Amino acid sequence: MQLRESTNQLVGVAETLMITLYARASETQRPKPILSDCQAVEIAESLDYDFTKYEKGWASQLGCVIRARACDRMVQNFLETHPSAVIVNLGAGLCTRFSRVDNGEVRWYEVDFPEVIALRRKFFQETDRHHFIAKSILDFTWMDTIQREPNQPMMVLYEGVSMYLSEIENKALLQQINECFSPVKAVFDVLNRKRSRSAKQHETVSKTNAEFKWGIDRSSELETWSQTIQLTQEVFYLAQFLDYPQRLPIAWRILAQLLPFIPLTLFKNAGRIVQLQIGSYF
Repeated sequence: MQLRESTNQLVGVAETLMITLYARASETQRPKPILSDCQAVEIAESLDYDFTKYEKGWASQLGCVIRARACDRMVQNFLETHPSAVIVNLGAGLCTRFSRVDNGEVRWYEVDFPEVIALRRKFFQETDRHHFIAKSILDFTWMDTIQREPNQPMMVLYEGVSMYLSEIENKALLQQINECFSPVKAVFDVLNRKRSRSAKQHETVSKTNAEFKWGIDRSSELETWSQTIQLTQEVFYLAQFLDYPQRLPIAWRILAQLLPFIPLTLFKNAGRIVQLQIGSYF
C-alpha cells in the first residue's frame, strides 16, 4: 500500500487549503462539473487527511468552485491583454491555477507558509516560469524575490485569504504592494462584515482552528485606504448559486422559485471578488 503524505504540519489558517482542495476535487468528480481539476483529485487521494468532515458543507463547496472559476477568468482576461505578465499568487496552498491558465509566457509565483510550500513541492515542480516562495505573505521580504522587468504588467492574486487577515494587516499588505510594485493590479475576495463574524458557525472553516478577522460591506471602502487605489471590477460570485438550483437544499430551492430576490440578496451580499488598480494604468 502506498503511503500517503502527512498533513499534520498544517494547522490554523494553513489547514484551510484543504477546504478549497476538497471543493475542487469533489466538483471534478461530478457528472457536469463547474470546474474540472484532475490535479486536485490526484493530490487529495495522495494525502493522509480526513476530508469527510467537509462533506456536508454544500454551500462552501459550491462557493469555492464558483469563486475559483471566476478568478480563473479574471486572470485569463488579464493575460489576453498582457501575455508576458507576472502573476503572484498569495496564500497559494495547493492551488493548481497555473496549470489551468498557463499561456506559455506568464511568469508565476506561489507564496505561502514554509510548511505549505514544503507540501506543495511533493506534487509540483518549479520551472523557470513557475516559482515557489516559502514565506508568510505578511513577511514582506517575499516581494524582494519577484523578478519583474521595468513596466512589465503584474497582478497580485489572493483567493480565500483576506478574511483571515485583520484590517490592519490587509491595509499593510496593499500598502507594501503599492510601494514595491505600483502600477499593479490586485485581485482578491472579501466577505461582508456579518459573515466575517461567523467563522465558528461556518460549515467548513469551523472544522479547523482558523478564524475570520475582517470583512467590508461596500467594496468602495477600499478606495478610501489610499489615493492610489481604484476599484475597477466587482464580481458577486455567490449570486451564481441560483444558476444551480439542483445543488441547493430543498428549502432553498423552493424559496428561490417563489421569492428569488430573498436568496439572491443573501447570497450576493455575502462575498465578492474585487479587482483593484493600484497606481497608474499600464
